Amino acid sequence: MGRLFWKIFLWFWVTLTLISVSVFVGTSLYLQGQNEDERRRLKPSNQVRVVQQVIRFSGVDAARALLQGREANKRLRRRVYVVNESNIDILGRSIDETLLKGSRSLTVAAPDGKKFRIISKPRNINKAKKRPHFYVRMLEQTIHRVGLLWLGIALALSSLVCFWLAWYLTSPIRKLQHAAKQISQGNLDTRVSHLIGNRRDEIADLGNDFDEMAAYLQKLINNQKQLLSDVSHELRSPLARLQVAVGLARKKGNKETQADLLRIEHEAERLDDLIGQLLTLSRLGAGADYPMEDYIDVGTLLEKIISDCNFEANGQHKKVAFEYTQSWTIKANAELLRRALENVIRNAIHYTAVGSTVEVNLSKNASAEEFMISVCDHGAGIPESKLVHLFEPFVRLSSARDRDSGGYGLGLAIAKRAINFHQGKIKASNRSTQGLRVEITLPIANIT
Repeated sequence: MGRLFWKIFLWFWVTLTLISVSVFVGTSLYLQGQNEDERRRLKPSNQVRVVQQVIRFSGVDAARALLQGREANKRLRRRVYVVNESNIDILGRSIDETLLKGSRSLTVAAPDGKKFRIISKPRNINKAKKRPHFYVRMLEQTIHRVGLLWLGIALALSSLVCFWLAWYLTSPIRKLQHAAKQISQGNLDTRVSHLIGNRRDEIADLGNDFDEMAAYLQKLINNQKQLLSDVSHELRSPLARLQVAVGLARKKGNKETQADLLRIEHEAERLDDLIGQLLTLSRLGAGADYPMEDYIDVGTLLEKIISDCNFEANGQHKKVAFEYTQSWTIKANAELLRRALENVIRNAIHYTAVGSTVEVNLSKNASAEEFMISVCDHGAGIPESKLVHLFEPFVRLSSARDRDSGGYGLGLAIAKRAINFHQGKIKASNRSTQGLRVEITLPIANIT
């Protein structure tokens, strides 16, 4: 889960949590207000207290006269009943059974010792029935009993909803990010719209636009590779004729022209070598199917390559040292693998310091079924920010690795594609002391 996922999740979760808590607190406060109104409504009024005092000090007859006067006054909102111990009203009015059992009342004793109950209720009984105090109290009790459980359920549901919503929004973004990385690594046939699904929103439109961009980019690079291949093929024929013409001219020419013809022949050979490398690079980039039919002992192959390279390095006061304790036989394309290893070692020889030794080591990678070839030189190294471009064609990354040192900037590019063709990996890094370290990792195949 990425940072965007957690940001979306937390924002939605906090929002829903605040809403749930606000509803819970608001409902509780509302019910408390309803209870306050109910308590105020049931609190004995001044009229009830007057009747109570009349009975206590003047007797029931005085209270009867008072109540008869109240009955005649229609402006009074509440009706007061006085019942004896047999629940009979002193005015002979009928009283609902629920009023006797459910209503609050005051008890008072008359001067003669008889006890009476004073009950008050609104005159408009229909309006009184419409007030849902019973249901309010029941709801309040329910909330107080299961309030925490209800809040916990709300938080759990909000967490699930927010988690799903955040995943729904960020999942296609992660797929787009993965596809972009694949494109940056050279997998130009990567597409993402089928991974996003049947969405009908801006993210789906972004996926379609991404696929169109990737298709157009793939078309441009394929056209570039095809152009490179076509140009290289077309140059081969006039170059061959040029070499034949130079050979004939050398036979017919005099001593004064021999030096010039020799120079022309040398440049023609360099041009032929460049075209050959371009064709190899183009075929590897186009995914040409090179046969993997050669059984190669890696240690023996490196010994032959290093022997040839030492012949050239000795003339520059440099040398190559090879160290290994174990070798492996793999099935590969001998020419491609030889060229890849030779390009890396020759590149190290070019840039190592005069009088230094290029160190080649063959060892088993302890973390997997693969072996590693490391090539270390003692040159100036490469800026860290430019290491990623080292294996690109025609790239020279520092003043220490310029055109005067030889080569065309294609050797390491060919080496990378050849190693990738063998399901291997190649990477470069600066050494802690001085120079560049190139590591080639190849799988150990089971040879039967």
